Amino acid sequence: MRTTQAERGRTERRQRAAAEIQILLADLYRGFVAWASLYADGRYEQDQRERVASLIDRLSNGYLARSMWLEPGVRRRVEGFIERSEDLYSKFCTDIEVRGYARAKKSMANRVSRQLRSLRKAVESELEEDPDEPRRFSWRLRRS
Repeated sequence: MRTTQAERGRTERRQRAAAEIQILLADLYRGFVAWASLYADGRYEQDQRERVASLIDRLSNGYLARSMWLEPGVRRRVEGFIERSEDLYSKFCTDIEVRGYARAKKSMANRVSRQLRSLRKAVESELEEDPDEPRRFSWRLRRS
């Protein structure tokens, strides 16, 4: 009985951690999209930049506290997303300083869509999987 309750508690903590990380991933992605939006007004660029920096920090700090509940493969993907986000943030800041926001935002929007969207979707799909359930294989077992 205690073992079952402990396993259920572990599963619930893992699901809660995964859900919280998914929210942080989505918030950061939306922050990048807003910052790079083709419709964004240049007057708010600095606010959006600071918001993205804050969201990167929130994801990084929030992830560290919850990482112990995740599978190693999922941890690597989340860490890759964080690293890619930090790299894009740095490149965008540099690009804006050199070319100006009006000229840099189109390439920013393309890079966010191309580089972060697929990473976010991959991480989210892995976070949704339940490690306690048996793996389903997409290939068929051959009968001998």
